[in-house]
Amino acid sequence: MPNGSEVLLGQLEAQGVDCVFASPIAVMAPIWEVLARRADDRKPRYFRCRHELLAVSLASGYYKATGRSQIVFLPSSLGVQNGSMGLHTALQERTPMTVLSPDTLSYGEDPSADPGPEWPSLLVDLVGPARNAEAVVKWAKRARTASELVHELRRACLIAESVPRGPTLLEIPFDLLVGTGHDEIPDWVTPAPVVASEEQIDQAAQILADAQCPLVITEHGGRTDESRDALVRIAEALSAPVFEFMSPAYHNFPRSHPLYGAGPVEAVLGEASEVDAILLAGCNAPWHPPHPALRPGCAVIHAEEDPLRPRAAYWGYPTTHTIPGDLARNLRALAANLGMRSTPRPDAVQRWSRHSQAVRAKDLDDPRQSRSQPTGFVPAAELFRQLHDALPDDAICVDEIIAQVPHMIQFLFEHKPIRQYRGWAGALGTSLGTALGIKLAQPQQLVVSVLGDGAWHYNPVPAALGFSQEYSVPLLIVLCNNRGLVSQTWNVLRYFPDSEAVRDRNFVGDVISPTPDYVKVAQAYGGDGERVDETAKLRPALQRALDVVAAGQTFLLDVLVNP
Repeated sequence: MPNGSEVLLGQLEAQGVDCVFASPIAVMAPIWEVLARRADDRKPRYFRCRHELLAVSLASGYYKATGRSQIVFLPSSLGVQNGSMGLHTALQERTPMTVLSPDTLSYGEDPSADPGPEWPSLLVDLVGPARNAEAVVKWAKRARTASELVHELRRACLIAESVPRGPTLLEIPFDLLVGTGHDEIPDWVTPAPVVASEEQIDQAAQILADAQCPLVITEHGGRTDESRDALVRIAEALSAPVFEFMSPAYHNFPRSHPLYGAGPVEAVLGEASEVDAILLAGCNAPWHPPHPALRPGCAVIHAEEDPLRPRAAYWGYPTTHTIPGDLARNLRALAANLGMRSTPRPDAVQRWSRHSQAVRAKDLDDPRQSRSQPTGFVPAAELFRQLHDALPDDAICVDEIIAQVPHMIQFLFEHKPIRQYRGWAGALGTSLGTALGIKLAQPQQLVVSVLGDGAWHYNPVPAALGFSQEYSVPLLIVLCNNRGLVSQTWNVLRYFPDSEAVRDRNFVGDVISPTPDYVKVAQAYGGDGERVDETAKLRPALQRALDVVAAGQTFLLDVLVNP
């Protein structure tokens, strides 16, 4: 009879899982033994990860690029806690994955399933991995028998991939992995789509079509080509602009389109605004502060897998209607409905196009002034303008920046359909793993990780660079190095504008000093890189970087930027 590990891997193969991203621990020995006996070309592929946060981020990136949920191993309660920030990110981003957490039932009392002396002495935990994960996953449970291992594994994967999507966790004791496995693998059940009713779609379409000045706001509504196309069809049917809130999760809407809303959406809202209907097409938050004085009677329609965000601590935004269920399917249905009832309004398109042109013209002034001055740094706008020129159209950008987001949005995507995936949500530290997961899924495309020097220090950098080296997954890493945590000074400037901290430029919490030699870290893991501190040096450095990555090496471009 096969043991539990053989049955487990057979079940994952039968379910069509591509990858297992594993942070290792000794109780995985029976799994490793099975893998050693299997052919290398069989799925799922097993990837060794040198940090729990890296394993979770890899699964997140792979899903974002493919739409396919994967498996993560986080051993013991301590491993779950170490990866919990990534799980929290996945929960808030509605990213499905199933975490398997090896543990023990007997702590060595059963000689045939002795996990080792470290378990009762060092790894013991009162509540176990499943209880520790409850705050950061959608569902968590411990398997207690060989039968439960296969049936609860199927359930964990199904729940993760069902709307609203998110991570799940199944605790799998060593006793079950090394013991006799269940004699039958249950058939996989594909999650059925959960969508809004025709009546809900029709009601929302009627409200939007009847509005004189409708508007769309999105944060993560355009993950795929199909979803982005649906947003374009909605905007064009309504002659309505599409704004992206603060830090968009994807390149949701073509940023060169006449109906792309440049600048903050807050600037066009208010009691005196003409906006009388707003579609929130995938938003964790649409604007700030949460209670703008909207035009009286303005409809606010929230289209989301889980409207009003039951997983979040707050949703105080005005909301009059909801479109619940699979966001991509609902947006396609709404676009089809609007296509049959709306009449394009060229005057509205011209108005919103003029608005965005004015915003962009204003934002160009400072970069032009900075470019003309020898400063010892590269203006952020110039960095993204030159990245735009150098990168191929099908490049993929994974960002983990804050201060430079407006410059990235305006210049990196100006005339090219470069894909964007946000590499973080809430807390920093997940973008390198996300980028590596996307590169695994799209090995022929250039993947560019754009992160700040603050975010660099939050990422498991040695583990990520080691993964890149071990599995030949090259990245172009562009480090926006402003030698500090600039965004963390914003509240000092806001609340204490006349303080000593502001007068003396002594922002205690924002400094990264002395500035490390980041290039040497990349070189230690078989990569290369260079530092750039002048605009004139940037273009040739970018070309060298692209040549190195094309040859199969990771390249770190350390750019001293402002801001």
